[in-house]
Amino acid sequence: MVQAVKVRKFRFGLVWRGGEPVTTTARRAQDTGYATLLVPDHTGQVAPFPTLAAAAAVTDQLRVGTQVVNIAFRPLGLLAQDAATIDLVSDGRLELGLGAGYAEAEFRSLGLPFPSNAARIRLVERALTVLPRLFAGEIVTEPSGPGQLTDFRLGPTPPQGAGLPLMVGGNGDRILTVAARGADIVQFTGFTTPPSTHLSHFSTAGLADRVDHVRRQAGDRFADLELSLLVQVAQVTDHPARAAEEAVGDLLPVTQALDSPFLLFGSVDAICDRLVELRERFGISYFTVFNWRNDGFDHVVARLAGT
Repeated sequence: MVQAVKVRKFRFGLVWRGGEPVTTTARRAQDTGYATLLVPDHTGQVAPFPTLAAAAAVTDQLRVGTQVVNIAFRPLGLLAQDAATIDLVSDGRLELGLGAGYAEAEFRSLGLPFPSNAARIRLVERALTVLPRLFAGEIVTEPSGPGQLTDFRLGPTPPQGAGLPLMVGGNGDRILTVAARGADIVQFTGFTTPPSTHLSHFSTAGLADRVDHVRRQAGDRFADLELSLLVQVAQVTDHPARAAEEAVGDLLPVTQALDSPFLLFGSVDAICDRLVELRERFGISYFTVFNWRNDGFDHVVARLAGT
């Protein structure tokens, strides 16, 4: 028996990385209908948690989140403390996105070791287990070892408690398995990251394969997962083929670019139809775009958000 995902209303996320003050972007995002303002976690950029606090301070409905926090950059207890604080000052509007990290140079620049891919994914898995316990107010002691928690308790706990949404995204089997079994939101990216970027599942067929993998690994909890997709480029245009060629012609043939659910080119009507198709076919209802790689997408959000 094929288990279906729960039909959800459309939500949209906007990733901010500068270009205008985050407070300006946050107000516009809320007014347009975006559900969430998200901030990356990389060296050489603004730190995510203070930025989210600023965005939350000038809005009252917009959720805020990380896209995504590097799980290996911070001790887990301090990450929990930062997350609980943002949830508190935002009156329960945080969505915490977790990632395994991929840029070795960032680790080295901070003087941190660069664990293997498997070890970093295990850190994500650990966080999905431990963070809800901390958010619920539990005193947590882990098996002894470097970096393990001992009699650690948050104070205060976040308003959302153990229900604070946790998102994990990726493309590979291992990270999507961890996400399927422990996250609240699973985000599909369609490609693998360095040492070499590989668009292994960037097509519609590739997305179908990844959704099927998550369905198998999630088991009975699949129906409760919110499925998300990270759109790399979104552009409202009357000339989609030309726009695709200009945007990604050095990476993909135009026909493949126009097929990819991770690239959206076309009229407002055409893009809306594509998103409705992706929701009906795959159960994906949460779409995230970058504020520096979208043109005209606000019109799509204004039409579909909450429907």
